[in-house]
Amino acid sequence: MGSNIILYGPPGTGKTYNTVAYAMSIIYGRPIREVMKDDYNDLLEKYHALRTLYGQIEFTTFHQSFGYEEFVEGIKPVFIQVMNEKGERSRKEEMIYRVSQGVFKRFCDEAAKNPGEKYVFIIDEINRGNVSKIFGEMITIIEPTKRIGQAEEATVKLAYSQEAFGVPDNVYILGTMNTADRSIAMLDSALRRRFDFVEMMPNPDLLAGVVVEGIDIRQLMIKINKRIEILCDRDHTIGHAYFMALRSRPTLAVLAHIFKNSIIPLLQEYFYDDYEKIRLVLGDSNKEDNEQFVRSSAVDYTQIFGAKAELYLENDKVYTINNAAFGNVNAYLKI
Repeated sequence: MGSNIILYGPPGTGKTYNTVAYAMSIIYGRPIREVMKDDYNDLLEKYHALRTLYGQIEFTTFHQSFGYEEFVEGIKPVFIQVMNEKGERSRKEEMIYRVSQGVFKRFCDEAAKNPGEKYVFIIDEINRGNVSKIFGEMITIIEPTKRIGQAEEATVKLAYSQEAFGVPDNVYILGTMNTADRSIAMLDSALRRRFDFVEMMPNPDLLAGVVVEGIDIRQLMIKINKRIEILCDRDHTIGHAYFMALRSRPTLAVLAHIFKNSIIPLLQEYFYDDYEKIRLVLGDSNKEDNEQFVRSSAVDYTQIFGAKAELYLENDKVYTINNAAFGNVNAYLKI
């Protein structure tokens, strides 16, 4: 397993969930396939101990306002009390600027003190941040061959402290990437070259045997994803994680909650409110009116705007979400 790994795939495929198993695999030197067979709660207990007690795991999430200053180092204002002529503290305060270490540099400094231990730095949603801005000169020295202790080891001079810095060989970077937000092709090319990519796709087999009032959830997910793949692409399929609650509570109420609060909003996002495509994904055109999740109805615009109004509309239909369908078994069976 390489020093830098990104788990990538559509939403709901267990990328963040599986960072626990990958971290345990790295730290304990066990094959990931073996670790995946372990009880997840046991893995989670070890994960939390390694993170909170021993500091061998760190977790951060990239976002649009996350920057180099939070990741590597920056300058922050600090207020200090000013002494008077007698050398006594006064009520006056003066603002000075100090170099503050970022989360990744602090982690690397700690790892350098314990070269015999493995350290895992997890970056969730790595593609949501401006990678070039966040990593800065780090992008060169995170390369496995450029790590401290390697034949081509390299250091860089940090922007604020002017200190020479290198990434220890015992630091492993583990990222997650949602392909519905951005494809690998659009990812920073420098980052692509320095990471191994592990694809995580929807796994309907995890839902085998889950049946809700005659609705085979595994088949339901397969059918929906086949249609999404044709109408959009495989990066926008729906992950099994959305349906996992049905394994312990296979009820129509839970399924209705999943569709109303997760599946429909996700499809609206995928298809930019193109409700005809959403209807195709859900098979609504082949259902009775009361079984359709998205109802389509024709509109007589002349009655609304007047016969002489000149309208150039691409669609003469309006769409409404049919809340009654969420509690209708046939609405799911006919997908």
